[in-house]
Formats: sequence, C-alpha cells, structure tokens
Amino acid sequence: MDFMTKKFMDKYGRSGSCNDRLSIELSNYLRDPITGKINEVFIQKVAMDNKIEISKWKHLRNGHRRMLLGNVLRAKLKRGERVIIGGSSFSNSS
Repeated sequence: MDFMTKKFMDKYGRSGSCNDRLSIELSNYLRDPITGKINEVFIQKVAMDNKIEISKWKHLRNGHRRMLLGNVLRAKLKRGERVIIGGSSFSNSS
C-alpha cells in the first residue's frame, strides 16, 4: 500500500517536492556529491547563512530536517526576505 494519496501524487509526483526554485537549489546544494545523501554539515551551513535556529531539529533525520528548512526558507521568501543557499542569494523577485 502506497502512503501517498492520488491527490498528493497528482500535485507533487513521486519525489514529494513542489519543484520550485528553492526546492531545486536546496536539493542540489545539500546532496553530498559522493554519496548522494543529504549532508548534515550543508544543512547547518544553509541554516546559519539564513539565521535559522535548527538545534530543536537535532533529533530528526536529515530528510525531515531538509523539509523543515525548506519550509522556513519558503516562509522567508513569502515575507520578501532574501535566501542564501551555497553562497547564492535570491528572492521571490529574482
């Protein structure tokens, strides 16, 4: 039994991602080039660059922390703030 509903799959596909610019930039930056897994150090770097406190997420797996980080960054963009990922800065208008 698949845990994803048809409505979810129609909207997001198998990846579960909305594939917006933030999602793409974040996924590309956070993936370790050797293992392909999400790198915890890169999560911490993005959080630090964007002044996001993530210590409360330390008990979570990296995938969950990546999702939460993406949600917080999306909220910053909606408020008109700039977001920094891997040294690149962007906003909703750029």
